Amino acid sequence: MTRAFTYEDFVQYGEQYGFTHCLPDAIVQDPTRHQETLAYGQVYEQSLCKGVTVLHSDMHFLVPYHAQSRVQQAYSFAMLLNGQLRIGRERSPLQTVGPACGINTSYRNERMQTHYLPGTRLAALDVVIDQTEIEQNDYTERLLPILEVAPATFAVGQQDDAFLESVRSQLQLAQDDSVGSLIYEALGLQLLARVRAAPGDCVEWQTGDSLSRLDHERLSALREHIHRHPWQPHTIQSMSQLTGMGESALRKKFQMKFRLSIMACVKEYRLQLAQRYLEQGESVEKVALLAGYRHGSNFSTAFKKRFGVSPRQHRH
Repeated sequence: MTRAFTYEDFVQYGEQYGFTHCLPDAIVQDPTRHQETLAYGQVYEQSLCKGVTVLHSDMHFLVPYHAQSRVQQAYSFAMLLNGQLRIGRERSPLQTVGPACGINTSYRNERMQTHYLPGTRLAALDVVIDQTEIEQNDYTERLLPILEVAPATFAVGQQDDAFLESVRSQLQLAQDDSVGSLIYEALGLQLLARVRAAPGDCVEWQTGDSLSRLDHERLSALREHIHRHPWQPHTIQSMSQLTGMGESALRKKFQMKFRLSIMACVKEYRLQLAQRYLEQGESVEKVALLAGYRHGSNFSTAFKKRFGVSPRQHRH
């Protein structure tokens, strides 16, 4: 059944599943708006066993916001059914994930973040595993080997349209209350089985590359510096001096470690910063300067290409 979701609902779900929902300050700071409809849709929950929950969500979001996980002993294995989602590690550029893609996440090592835009319809099937709650039994003994192949932090599986159609067909059958719980249980097991068979490609190269330990340390420190100061006038020359690497080697090794160019990383962090300022109600002109753009037109073009709406549309 479709229902409205308010600020208080977001807080409740956040506490239940270990997420902090960062909604616009204008809503958070005004108690009179805490009963305002921020999204509508439905969320179905079913426990497979203690510590293992299947979530089927289908939501329309009316306001922009982002969510950040809290560090905990948990995993999430999901398939996006409709819409697009921006998701990634806390200090890494976000990745766009579309329908039929599996998203495998471990929350043990680093916070994860997801970004939502107003007007977005997002549907997903998600299996959430809280290792602190799992009790030893025959079911969990079969489950634990799956966790052993889970990614260190975050991975996205290849698009699988055939599996997506199968899931959608089964969800149609699940509307029959007499068999719904059985179908959701079966879907949860199917999703977990696919995680084990094809855990997905890690966003960062963990092993098997040609980078030295010193390279990894320098590149990680550089990315952290960019993340903390995206507005600064970063150039290949200045970043080369910061890391002690030659410009050509820096470009090549940064691409190898993070799978995107160094200037694309700078751009992404600037736009993420701009998005947060816009959600706080700052003017487009001020946001462009705060995010490190010299020209407002360049900022507007980059923002619309990245988020699908202009800065002014996003601000409102």
